[in-house]
Amino acid sequence: MSNVAEADGSATALEARLRQVLGNDHVLTDLEDRQFFSSDVFREADPAAFVIQPGTPEELAEAAKAATSEGYAVIPRGGGLSYTDGYLPVSPKSIVADLQRLNRIVEINAEDMYAVVESGCTWLQVYDALKEKGLRAPYFGALSGMYSTVGGAMSQNSIFFGSGIHGTAADSCLGLEVVLADGRILKTGSWATPFNPSPFFRSYGPDLTGLFLSDAGALGFKTKVVLRLIPFPTETRYLSFAFDDYDGVTAAMSEVSRRGLAAECFAFDPYLQGQRLKREGLLTDIKRLANVARSGKSILDGVKGAAKVAASGRRMFEGVEYSVHLVIDGYDAKTVESVVAEAKGICADAKGREIQASLPQIMRATPFVPPNSMLGPEGQRWVPIHALVPHSRAANLIQSVHDYFEEHAELVDQHGIEWGYLMCAVAQQTFLMEPVFFWEDSRHLYHERYLEDDYVAKLKVFPTDEAARRAVTQLRSGLADLFKELGAVHFQIGKAYRYKEGRNPDTYALLEAIKDYVDPARLMNPGSLGLD
Repeated sequence: MSNVAEADGSATALEARLRQVLGNDHVLTDLEDRQFFSSDVFREADPAAFVIQPGTPEELAEAAKAATSEGYAVIPRGGGLSYTDGYLPVSPKSIVADLQRLNRIVEINAEDMYAVVESGCTWLQVYDALKEKGLRAPYFGALSGMYSTVGGAMSQNSIFFGSGIHGTAADSCLGLEVVLADGRILKTGSWATPFNPSPFFRSYGPDLTGLFLSDAGALGFKTKVVLRLIPFPTETRYLSFAFDDYDGVTAAMSEVSRRGLAAECFAFDPYLQGQRLKREGLLTDIKRLANVARSGKSILDGVKGAAKVAASGRRMFEGVEYSVHLVIDGYDAKTVESVVAEAKGICADAKGREIQASLPQIMRATPFVPPNSMLGPEGQRWVPIHALVPHSRAANLIQSVHDYFEEHAELVDQHGIEWGYLMCAVAQQTFLMEPVFFWEDSRHLYHERYLEDDYVAKLKVFPTDEAARRAVTQLRSGLADLFKELGAVHFQIGKAYRYKEGRNPDTYALLEAIKDYVDPARLMNPGSLGLD
């Protein structure tokens, strides 16, 4: 029994009702479990009163209705790879709903080119199931897709694999099934009809699917997601380039993005590139080369490609400041080679020089790997923050971040904080910069449960450094303010970014009105999107 249940007699009855609905094994009251599910990459919150693990949408609906009728907040949690307090409780009278048991692939419709999956499916699970049928979602997952779920991505939105052309997770969604805080279940898009429903079309009337996307879990639980599909690409090429400064990087990436050439278009600054090389040793890469070999058009082609990657090792980054990496997909070799030539020309014009494309090849060979990168290569704590801007503001965004860290150099140096950044192009309009912090500090239960035992055993154990953690919090908060002033937008809004403060009052008033309809008691993940 939880501490809340011990202090509140009504909680005892609620716990009994939850166990009746979900079964004893799927109502967690142990303090360690409650603490784990109330923590994210960066922060531990006070633990929720209960953690529930529904196995069907109907179980979730009954549990949510029971909880909210007793005044308990209900909070959706997917794979848990958040760093913005997205599912952290703000009140002891909270219930975290771990949705990972909702992990069935309901339908793969190759004729109408959509798939219906439950929200707890991981991107790896969906990728493997679709690939067997020669299909793929346009956006097919984040780097954390071994654990991160489809429903979590729809709540938080995310990018990476496929995003250079196809945009975000939300852009690949055709429809949703949603459970509201009071237990009502609804569907969106063409799916929302009693007359021969099919989830093939999203925007029939107002886009109610979009209403629940990127909502940080503030409006409802996503229980089923409809993904649009494309044929699995039959031709893939890889390119990498070295640049001496970020002006060349942004010029090249933005032009590749505007022309819609690369499924993935990403880059590392000198520091983050160095961190990745420390983290990913050659031995790790060699273990992944079997997948590179299997990705060849023939066994011989694949083995030759793998041998070339292995031979290049880490030498490709010698003398490299910034590195840009492209993955180009297609269905016809001649067309793909034409795109490759165009991308090479763009990068050459921006003063980039071509280097061995080992890194994007390895990343595509095994797109979803254990999330060991949530700690630094020696065991340091790690947390990112990010901003998205139009291409015309990309260079200014990077310069502003450099200026910000220069202004706070004393604080950074005082606490031994190190930082670098990732850059990505998203569809044809958008440039993302993700600054990442590393500092020496103790890890917590969240890290112990997520990271591989063999990996953790090799890491240093640092003492707790609350002062450094507060400094990182201060620096991230200041960057969030800077990004707001620059007109940037964000994924994973959670409770960390300045969403409410950055919206026009009338726009935010509309969101408030929607919240009042779907969650009048304000018990659905309170605090997300600034909604109390």
